Amino acid sequence: MGSRPRWRGLAPTSRKPSRTARGKSAPACATGVCGTRSSWRRSRSPSSCSWGPASCCAASARSAVHDLTTRVEAVPGVRAVGAVSYLPLAGLGAATGFTIDGQPPLPPGQSNTTDVTVCDNGYFRAMNVPLLRGRLFTDREMREKADVVIVNDTLARRYFPNEDPLGRRVTINMTDPNVPTEIVGVVGDTIFAGMAAAARPTTYWPHPQLAYAAMTLTVRTASEPMGFAALVQSEIRSLDKDQPVSDVRTMDAWVARSLAQTRFSSLLLTLFASLALLLAAIGIYGVMSYAVSMRTSEIGIRLALGAEARDIVSMIVGNAVRLAGIGLAIGVALSLVLGRTLTSLLYQTASTDVATFTAVIGVLGAVAVLASYFPARRASRIPPVEALRYQ
Repeated sequence: MGSRPRWRGLAPTSRKPSRTARGKSAPACATGVCGTRSSWRRSRSPSSCSWGPASCCAASARSAVHDLTTRVEAVPGVRAVGAVSYLPLAGLGAATGFTIDGQPPLPPGQSNTTDVTVCDNGYFRAMNVPLLRGRLFTDREMREKADVVIVNDTLARRYFPNEDPLGRRVTINMTDPNVPTEIVGVVGDTIFAGMAAAARPTTYWPHPQLAYAAMTLTVRTASEPMGFAALVQSEIRSLDKDQPVSDVRTMDAWVARSLAQTRFSSLLLTLFASLALLLAAIGIYGVMSYAVSMRTSEIGIRLALGAEARDIVSMIVGNAVRLAGIGLAIGVALSLVLGRTLTSLLYQTASTDVATFTAVIGVLGAVAVLASYFPARRASRIPPVEALRYQ
């Protein structure tokens, strides 16, 4: 690592709601400056990141981060500014194991795991991540190593299900030497892996504790964030005129990028599902119509024996509804089983979505009724003599 921090990419976000912290809106501006190829690779591999005690280089990086956030926060219209090692939905991240003081060792092959994120208090405000319990980092903890950590709600519920995690100490397998660290706060969940993925246990560390030289700036603005991009870039260049700035995008753009492949797959799935529904409707209509036409002679006999036309229609439609009901029941059962394989393509929609099943059942049921009603009505109006001659 060099003596100055490497920024990852300047990316202001829009003021429209985006799902980052338990569905809260995140009109933030994710800002950073593109670093070197080797720095990017290190950010992809936890084992090669420069984690450890603060060195002179790390101290310089912390100073640059503090200076930049202070400058940007002074820009009129900026509501919150923060720095973070990994932006939600950016496709980057680091994870490791940890132990909990006072708990017995886990059996072989099992371990407690957590995502690791380095940030400051401004990040939580800029990204609208709520503080659920405890506190955020103090000014002293943001300047000096103090062995404190903030955890997200998922980690608190998973590893401390029946107790308050505040005050408990954990030892993360990323510091050298590994020292116990006190949990001082619990914040809301954020989604790092993808919009369809569940929140993962995450620990947030102040920069003095886990030295990290590649940070991303997050900025919340009072108005359209892209209008602040030039101002933020000028503040960065005022600190280092040779520092390149790139990848300016809103948080909505980050969300759209993370959903691009899923949206394409969902579009294809929707098209094929609609085609399948259309073919099923055509098939049901054809089969039902043919089945009714084959009973024309039977209908003629019933009419000759004095049956009313409406009774004939009711009988035919009732039989069709029973057959359609059996088919739909089998189809729904298979859908419930096979629908689990499509969970990754669904966001905030269960594979057992009631509205979807209701719509499909309604469409196919209506097709079955209409496919039997019109042929039955037509056959019931044929004179009995002609109906008896029908082959």
